[in-house]
Amino acid sequence: MRVRHMVAFMATLGVLLGCSDSESLAPGQGRIALRLTDAPFPLDQVQSIDVFVVRVEAKAEETTEADAAMSVEGSESSAGGWIVLATPNASFDLMDLQNGVSVSLGDAAVTAGSYRSLRLILDTNLSSVTLKDGMILTGTSSPPIMFPSAGKSGIKVHFDTPILVDEGETTNVLLDFDAEESFVLRGNTILQNGLLFKPVIQASIH
Repeated sequence: MRVRHMVAFMATLGVLLGCSDSESLAPGQGRIALRLTDAPFPLDQVQSIDVFVVRVEAKAEETTEADAAMSVEGSESSAGGWIVLATPNASFDLMDLQNGVSVSLGDAAVTAGSYRSLRLILDTNLSSVTLKDGMILTGTSSPPIMFPSAGKSGIKVHFDTPILVDEGETTNVLLDFDAEESFVLRGNTILQNGLLFKPVIQASIH
């Protein structure tokens, strides 16, 4: 069965809810508001998919998958040109975000202009998949979820055109966490070898 979910990491980060355009904006600033949801997910054995979203960041420059995965800690992150948009520090069940349902991740006042990169910082140690029989898969369970790295990991968000933020306006960004593409069977069944996490997140402007 294919289900639709938010960030949203998370992921569909529905109509997006923004703040008042004039609220706490300095001259030369606009606002980015984020929501998360999930694209269809086919595994009918799954009860919940919990992703722990630490924060969401943006960058004016184009970035690569490798760049998005690096320097995710505090000062290292800002030194790399990333700015914090939201810090939910919370777990989101993607299975609750179906049929157009989305959830707010937060928003931030930013310098007006174009933003060409977004990333989610996930805590994979606190993320899991629970099956309908009650089994919980984590990075250390048997069978496990094979995450790309331990602990916090930066995940690049894909989008086709730059995110434009106009002065005095709010740009609503929806993050679509595609569970069908992001969790891949490592064997013929989940119970055989577990899952591989290959995150696919798309952003759209609303």
